[in-house]
Amino acid sequence: MKIAPTTALRLLLPLLIFSPAAMSSVLAPSGADEHGPGVYIVFVSRADYIDSRDYDLGLLASVVGSAAEAKGALLYHYSGLGFAARLAPEHAAQLSKKDGVAVLKDEMYGIQKADGRLPRVFQENV
Repeated sequence: MKIAPTTALRLLLPLLIFSPAAMSSVLAPSGADEHGPGVYIVFVSRADYIDSRDYDLGLLASVVGSAAEAKGALLYHYSGLGFAARLAPEHAAQLSKKDGVAVLKDEMYGIQKADGRLPRVFQENV
């Protein structure tokens, strides 16, 4: 799957600015269950891609089993990029095996307040 350089830069910029080692004491995973359903961002770059919610639902239904389950799983349609969905890890893996589809797990982080203050980088940007 090809991703435009500007899109790749926007996705990777936070990783370049905040290294995991530096941020590990500030940020902590929200505690989502690794084995149950999670939120996944699905990037679609296929020749037959039609930028519509219906296309997203069809792609989802091909792995979750039905149109009704796909409607329940779809969270957000990103115009021109793909969608976000709540999926079981095995469904995300099935989607990622499809040609022209990239799937990333959406990780949410919360700020640990050891001393009750926000880290300086967040204070300056709030």
